[in-house]
Amino acid sequence: MLPAATLIEVVIAMVIIVVIFGMAMMIFANISGQALSAKKIRAAATLQGILVNIEQSQKLPEAPFNQDGIRIVPEIKPVDNEPDLSELHLTAFDENQQEITNVQEIMINRHEP
Repeated sequence: MLPAATLIEVVIAMVIIVVIFGMAMMIFANISGQALSAKKIRAAATLQGILVNIEQSQKLPEAPFNQDGIRIVPEIKPVDNEPDLSELHLTAFDENQQEITNVQEIMINRHEP
């Protein structure tokens, strides 16, 4: 006679494998979420730095550009009933063209004399 596993032993082994696989998937999801969070924080810091540079140079960007591996898409809209104000909306995208974060700020239009 050859030794073999009973049906109960096989079922118990499958349950153990499924539980371990489920725990591994939860750990993977948690690590992926933390990586996205770090990317979002880095993108937000980059956008804040860009806003500071725009305020200092007083030049609003008009076309999308890349900075620190992040694609930045600016959008400029005039503020209703305020010709001297513009709303600047910066959106950061990752390499997969998924939106990471965005910022918006009201800027004063500087008219050169």
